[in-house]
Amino acid sequence: MIIDTTFLVHLFRQRQDAFEKGVELTENDVVQRVPAPVVMELSYGVERWGDRDERRKLENAMEMYPVVELTRELADKAGAMGGKADDALGGESDIDKVDPMVAAVADFYGEPVLTENVEHFEALGVEVETY
Repeated sequence: MIIDTTFLVHLFRQRQDAFEKGVELTENDVVQRVPAPVVMELSYGVERWGDRDERRKLENAMEMYPVVELTRELADKAGAMGGKADDALGGESDIDKVDPMVAAVADFYGEPVLTENVEHFEALGVEVETY
């Protein structure tokens, strides 16, 4: 399972549905991977709007999940996926630049993205799971 930023933010905010999904994945021994661009997005948010408690939550979470580095090949794949999605949506879409990188990791591992941002990831051509 590829973990998107929205899921981790909802865990940090103690949303019940996200917590229950995390418990379900853990109980079923599902490997949960965090793409490095998700770490960047979370770190950016903590730096801009967070506090020490938020920083601690982020650090603790990154100890729990394997982080998938973005290789040149994955970056190239992400660019292609983002470009195709924009073309399919009639030009420049509102898909941010991190989502194609997360989608490329999902495509590489053949695993769904766990997110509430279903529309963007479906447009990027990867399987999506929500909570």
